[in-house]
Amino acid sequence: MEREQDVLGEWMAKARSWTWRDVADAALTIALAPVAIPIALIVRLTERPMERSAEEVAHYLRAAFAGEDAQGWDWADFVGIRIADRELEDIRARAARLALPLTAEGAMEMRFLLARAERAARRDHPERFDS
Repeated sequence: MEREQDVLGEWMAKARSWTWRDVADAALTIALAPVAIPIALIVRLTERPMERSAEEVAHYLRAAFAGEDAQGWDWADFVGIRIADRELEDIRARAARLALPLTAEGAMEMRFLLARAERAARRDHPERFDS
């Protein structure tokens, strides 16, 4: 019971610190949600996946693994756009679940995904990788 009162007291303190701007922003969000959510769903369902090569996927994974994308913009572009090829899409989806900067477990998963992408690249263009 005491914990519930503490939570209620914290919530009331936050509510008292709201400005009229905070109230207006909340009201605008609530008013636009019934329109914005269906539009977002329609756009998401009708967007076409991107054609990416296995080399491109490997490039993004290598850059993220090496920490070359300091702002994370390239990585956000990579993980945010579906890929038409099913195998590469699976790699992208699994990579999207990794938190950057990589933990030791995340680095192992990234190595595995990079190896899959490089294998797919060799399969697509074997003449480039012959030695």
